[in-house]
Amino acid sequence: MNSAIEITRGMSERRVDGMAFPVLGWHDIKLEPARNSKLVYVTEPEGLAVEQYKILRGRLCTMRPKGGVMLVTSPGPGEGKTLTSVNLAWSLAAAGQTTCLVDLDFRAPGVGRTIDYVFEVDGVEDVLLGRRSVAQSLRHFGPASPYILGIVQRRASPGQFLSPALLTPLFDELRTMFQWVILDFAPVIPMADVAEVISAVDGALMVARVKRTSKALVDPALEVLGSKLWGVVVNDSPIDGSSYYGYYGKQSSSKL
Repeated sequence: MNSAIEITRGMSERRVDGMAFPVLGWHDIKLEPARNSKLVYVTEPEGLAVEQYKILRGRLCTMRPKGGVMLVTSPGPGEGKTLTSVNLAWSLAAAGQTTCLVDLDFRAPGVGRTIDYVFEVDGVEDVLLGRRSVAQSLRHFGPASPYILGIVQRRASPGQFLSPALLTPLFDELRTMFQWVILDFAPVIPMADVAEVISAVDGALMVARVKRTSKALVDPALEVLGSKLWGVVVNDSPIDGSSYYGYYGKQSSSKL
């Protein structure tokens, strides 16, 4: 297994570098998303959208063979950054890359909604405040899925959770456990959330949406991301030569 993580089925522990941590039975939860779910790796595994995420995965893995901690954001709301975060994390995990998806958009958490799973206890906020360990809070949804740290409660003012003093140790720990750590983050504009944490990550993807993204927001967003920007994903971009032109047929293209 190409991983620093070993899951022993039937046992309530996870081993990381020889040390055992309890997982309290949270691994391998069965997902039953609705038919119109945006988790295309589960609902439409043979669809064109999955192929687009595979292309994005390939470009990222070529650029960063060892992986890293990557923030996914957008210039403004409604661009599809959570959709990209979730499906990209599934794509990486399906390819054997040990992957953790972390919801850090406290103002509008969307990972649970996208995968049709409610995080009722043991959220990333509990980890950041020292109430639970990473091992106790991880969720896993099968052998081809990423591990997930979700948010239990939406926060209108999440400043206490975005302190580098809290996030940097979390990112450092996750780096030792996973090849890829995908952070679903808030939009760059108008809040300062991304600006506060960008220095603590290895890189960032910016998701823009055709006919949705305001051009006035793009330049300020690029300025905030600066040299940490690894690429741009264009959401809802038509794919020439395909008859698969539903919403997901037009899912995304990327420039890395």
